[in-house]
Amino acid sequence: MTRFLFSKLAILSIALTLCLPAMAQFSGAKLNVVGLTCSACSYATERSIRQLKFVQDVKMDLNSNIAEITFKPGEAVSIDQLVLKVYDAGFSVGKVTATYHFTNEVLNGKSWSAGSDTYMILGTDAVELKGDKQLVFVADKYMKKSEYKPYKAYINSETSQSKPNPSGRIYFVVM
Repeated sequence: MTRFLFSKLAILSIALTLCLPAMAQFSGAKLNVVGLTCSACSYATERSIRQLKFVQDVKMDLNSNIAEITFKPGEAVSIDQLVLKVYDAGFSVGKVTATYHFTNEVLNGKSWSAGSDTYMILGTDAVELKGDKQLVFVADKYMKKSEYKPYKAYINSETSQSKPNPSGRIYFVVM
């Protein structure tokens, strides 16, 4: 009976492992929060970010206006939702940098897909998608306007030509 139970558990374990995708994912992010001036501002931003189910921890540095976020392993991360929580707290974002752990992603030209989202790499030709990489997100709400301006025309052109998954989003990143 024990042997039978053990073999059933082993088969179930293997089946679950094969059915679950090997998920590359974000492990953390740093957000430059524009407008923080006091500890109450910092606390309000931290509290807002902590509401997201994929956030494990948030550390605010009021001196450098940086929110350092750690994500829960295995949870799908939305950079849009993360940035929106900063805006909900009454502040804006000057820069979004995230650490992404690559496993077996395939580069299609200058983009790859993770879940329903597509990530397009700007400004580089040779990229190896292995291990941890720092991604800087490029969008008008993710960075200072002066830093976004050089990318704006290219992003508008790519967005109009690309067909993302209907439930996903196209993100533009610099590595």
